[in-house]
Amino acid sequence: MSATGDGTHQKAIASPVHGEVASSFEIVREEFERNFAERDELGAACAVYHEGEKVVDLWGGYRDVERREPWQEDTLVLVYSATKGVSGMAMAVAHSRGLFHHEERVAAYWPEFAQNGKEDVTVRQLLSHQAGLSAMDGPLDLETIADRDALADVISRQRPAWKPGTRHGYHGISLGWYEGELIRRVDPKHRSIGEFFRDEVAAPLGLEFYIGVPPEVPEARISQIKAFHPLQMLLHLNTMPPGMVLALMNPRSLTTRSLNHVKLRSPGDLNGPDWRAVEVPAGGGVGQVRSIAKAYGVFATGGEDLGITPQAMEALT
Repeated sequence: MSATGDGTHQKAIASPVHGEVASSFEIVREEFERNFAERDELGAACAVYHEGEKVVDLWGGYRDVERREPWQEDTLVLVYSATKGVSGMAMAVAHSRGLFHHEERVAAYWPEFAQNGKEDVTVRQLLSHQAGLSAMDGPLDLETIADRDALADVISRQRPAWKPGTRHGYHGISLGWYEGELIRRVDPKHRSIGEFFRDEVAAPLGLEFYIGVPPEVPEARISQIKAFHPLQMLLHLNTMPPGMVLALMNPRSLTTRSLNHVKLRSPGDLNGPDWRAVEVPAGGGVGQVRSIAKAYGVFATGGEDLGITPQAMEALT
C-alpha cells in the first residue's frame, strides 16, 4: 500500500517483473516490462551473460494460461528450437574430447547410416544442415522416438532429399535425432544426447536444463504454453514469404515434410508430459532460461570451463 497526501491509502501497482539487472542494462528491464504492459505477455524470463558475468536475470507474469500461478524464479519452460544450441554444445564437448572428427564420414562411427546414398556424408555436413536429411518419409510416433534403437533404424534408412554437401537446408527437427545417435555411437558409455548433456555440460556448470524431462520434476514447475492451431497461420499469410506459403500448402513439398515429423494438433502439444519425457534434441528442451544464458556465456568466453579445444571453438566460430 502507498500513502497519499490526504492521509488515505491506495493500492500500489506492483510490477509483474522480478529479478535484477546490472546498471548499464536497465533498458533490458524496461523493454521486458513493456512486454507485459503493452504486448499482453503471459509469462516469461530473460537472462543475459556479458563477458562471463550475469548482467540480466528477470522473470515475470504467469506460468499458466489462466493467469493464476505466478512465474517463479525456478520456473521451467519449453524452449522449442533454442534446444538446438544446447544440443550443439553437447556435440562441441564431445568433439573436444576427441570422440569424433568433423571431416570423418558419419558411417565410420555409425555403419548403418551408410544406406540410400549417405555413405560419404561427413559429420561436418550432417551438423551444418547439408546432409539432405531435413525431411522424413513418414511421421514418427512417440513409441518409436522413445525407443532409441527403433528410432536409429528409421533415420538411418532415410534417403537424402538432395546430394549431401551440395545444398543447405534447415534440418529443423531431424537434426537432433541424428546428433543423438551419433553421440550414442561415439560415447564410450553409449549415453543419449540428453544424458551426455546432463553429465558433461549441465552438471559441471550447475544448469537446470533437460533434453527429456525426468519423472521427478514436478509438473507444477513447468510453464504452460498458450498454443495456437496451425490454421491460424492463414490469418498471417501476408507476413510470410510467398514461396514458403505455397510450399506449406503442398503436403508433399520438402518444406512441409521437413516440419511434419510428428503428428501434433499444434506446437503446444510438445509441452505435454509424454512428449517432454522423450528426447527431441532439436525442439523439446525444457529448463530455466538463466541456465541457457549461462551455457552460452561459457562458450562465448572460450569454453574453458568445459574443456572446449581451440579446434572445436574455431569450428563453431
